[in-house]
Order: sequence, then C-alpha cells, then structure tokens
Amino acid sequence: MTGLGARLRQAWGEFVGPEATPANHALTAATTAVGAVAAPLVARCRGVGRARVVAACLLAVDLSGGAYVNNTRACARWYERPGQGAAAHYGFAALHVHPAAVAWLDTGAGGRRRVPPVAWAAAQYAYLMAATVVVRHNPARRRALGVALTAGGLALDAALGPSRVAPWFAWTYYPKLLLGHASAALWSDEDLAGTSF
Repeated sequence: MTGLGARLRQAWGEFVGPEATPANHALTAATTAVGAVAAPLVARCRGVGRARVVAACLLAVDLSGGAYVNNTRACARWYERPGQGAAAHYGFAALHVHPAAVAWLDTGAGGRRRVPPVAWAAAQYAYLMAATVVVRHNPARRRALGVALTAGGLALDAALGPSRVAPWFAWTYYPKLLLGHASAALWSDEDLAGTSF
C-alpha cells in the first residue's frame, strides 16, 4: 500500500475506531452519504445559492456520519482509551463551530428568525461547550448526563428556532458530540474497558 493509502486507511481507522466492524464501516459511509444527498436538497428547497448548498452538504457529511459513528462501541472505546483525558474531549468539541456556519446558511434564506443569527450560533455553541464540561467533570454520571444534555440541546434548538436551511442540524450535532463523543452514553463502563490501543 502506498504512503498516502496507508495514511488514509489509518485516518479512517481512527475516525471509526480500530475495532470497527464491517457493519460500522458500511453504516458510517451510508449515513454520511444520506447527509451528503439530503442536506443539499433541503438547502435548494429553501432557495439559497450554490455556496450555501455546498456548505450545507459539507456540514451534513461531518454531522450525519458522525452522529452514527460516534455512538458505536468501537468509536466510543477509541475516544475513551487510556490517555484520552478531558482536554482531548474539550478540544474535539471546540473544533465544532458548526453553529456559526449554520447561522451563515440561514442569512441567505430570507425570512425572520426568533433570535439574531449571531445570538443563535453563540447559544448553541456555548451550550455544547458547557454540556461537554459538565459530562467530563462527572464521569460517574456520564451516561445519564449524555442523554439529558442531548435532549437539552434539542430543546434549546426548538426554543431558539431551528435552522431554516439545515433543520436537521441539532438532531445530528448534539447526538454526535454529547450523546456520543463526550459521554459515550450508549455504552457501559465494561464495554469501554480493556482497550489495547
């Protein structure tokens, strides 16, 4: 295998987790593909221009595939492996500035929003970061907190008013980052123990 091929295979393995099953690989690819097709269709229906349609596609590729894969056992074990402390989780969450991109998408859709786009994006991002800190500071309660704080993110989105161009945003953002990455809420401590990476 070439150097580039080996690096791509390693990057994919770290994305899905080294213990990913063939079904995990297939479902990650499938959910990513669904997002890549559906998001641009929704964006076009909302009447935004080409740049926003492309941006919606890229956001959906990351979030739709991530919402599935971050909740698999293989991925949860990879991100909870020894040496992956709270700082790694905070860094991962901090990179997900997607609410700012979604607010930009909505500025091209016309219509009035309940809150200004900048306030909408700031509230969504601040909630994600605060919820991540709460989960990581309470490891004994991570599962219950992951579920509750994911539901809270969805409630926040409903209260602020969902994105017009990306109405799917909260339903992928919070399950990926809180239910999955921050808390591994679907998996017991026994499932996460014994990694050999």
